[in-house]
Amino acid sequence: MTDFPTTLHIDATRDEATRTTLLRLSGEIDVSAAAAFEPLHRQPPADRQVVMDFAAVSRVNSMGLAQLLRLLEHWRGQGLRLEARSLNRTLSMLFKMTGLMRYFAEPDGAAAIVAAAGSTAPGGPARAMPPGVRPVVAAARPAGPPQMRRIVRPGVAAPTPEAVPPAPAAACAAPADAGAPALPAMFAAAAPPPGDRLDFIVSQQNSQQLTGWYYLNTLLQRTLGRTVSLSVEDFEDGAASGRARAQAPALVFARPFDACALMQQHGYLPVARPQDDCDEVSLIVRHDDPRAALADFAGAQVVTALERSFVFVLGRFFCDECGLDSTGLPRRFAGSEIAALKMLLSGQAELLFMSSRGHERLSALARAGTRVLERSETRVASHLLLLHPSCQALAQPLREALTGLGGHDKGRQALQDLGMNGWDVPAPEEVEMLLMLYRRYAG
Repeated sequence: MTDFPTTLHIDATRDEATRTTLLRLSGEIDVSAAAAFEPLHRQPPADRQVVMDFAAVSRVNSMGLAQLLRLLEHWRGQGLRLEARSLNRTLSMLFKMTGLMRYFAEPDGAAAIVAAAGSTAPGGPARAMPPGVRPVVAAARPAGPPQMRRIVRPGVAAPTPEAVPPAPAAACAAPADAGAPALPAMFAAAAPPPGDRLDFIVSQQNSQQLTGWYYLNTLLQRTLGRTVSLSVEDFEDGAASGRARAQAPALVFARPFDACALMQQHGYLPVARPQDDCDEVSLIVRHDDPRAALADFAGAQVVTALERSFVFVLGRFFCDECGLDSTGLPRRFAGSEIAALKMLLSGQAELLFMSSRGHERLSALARAGTRVLERSETRVASHLLLLHPSCQALAQPLREALTGLGGHDKGRQALQDLGMNGWDVPAPEEVEMLLMLYRRYAG
């Protein structure tokens, strides 16, 4: 077995009064976490109450999740009561999507005391910790940012959120008669064309970007020293017409849903994403609907613009997280957000999943008959620039070229024409979380 350098550290304190062990994790939870978890697996904490603080965890990958799952499963068999604290936005969603949250209980008095105190008082009684776990004294850390913003009408009290256990895997799957939408035929080919030419397909964020894409394409050709053939297409139109290509495109700029399909089905690699570009969902009802919480909409007719969208995926995710089983919701796809809004207002639907950006752009008159029940703040679903796996050697030059556009005049001009602030390289755990959402609801 290969040994990996440990990148995860665990510090432990104990509160004698509440008989609670607090474990502070710092660093990365990856394959090397097995070495850090092994002492705790071999000798679990003596206390029945264990609080795990994730505030200083920088990232978690799939191998690390497997190691953490093994530890939590063992502890549950030992009868320990576990609480997760200071989960940031990314970790919170990752734990929910992978089912890890089922191992953690909500804070109660004992855990809250430890969370507030942070450690045993100096000079107080100490308890022996498992080998490899360092006892320390440290201040408590605040919890991570929220994932949703609840919108409440004036004069109506905000509903108190209840702890909702994650649904089992079968309950999260799409109905049997609703298979995953097929990938457009244009991506059916196995490999890009041989030689120096690179086909580049762009699904624009908006119709004002065309000049910017052609200008950026010229800059990329100079950077890569290759011919890049740009084609601006709408993936929905491509799927409808069924047109196919002789070769797969080497580069694709795609909406998050289509990007996930390409990564999942054809192994495309995420290269970069625009800054400040995220799909978020607003869950909207008619203004005169008396229901105040999502859990009140069991069996309600849902309408949204497109099935192949992360607006629909995120809408389902937040329904499930708020105690409303999304598999039991009949849904209709109107083809556009305006058509979906009209269906809500006319009474043909009770709950609308709409992009938050689209809702904000509506006129005051168009919004007058609606009320926002929930609004996501995930910041994970964005357009992605993808690279065919056979062109992997171009990934780093492309990332350097795109993230460096703001450093020279021509690059700044390209960004201005595209209406972008710049490009970022997506973190692996964010891509993994995006794919987990896709697999759960569409894949």
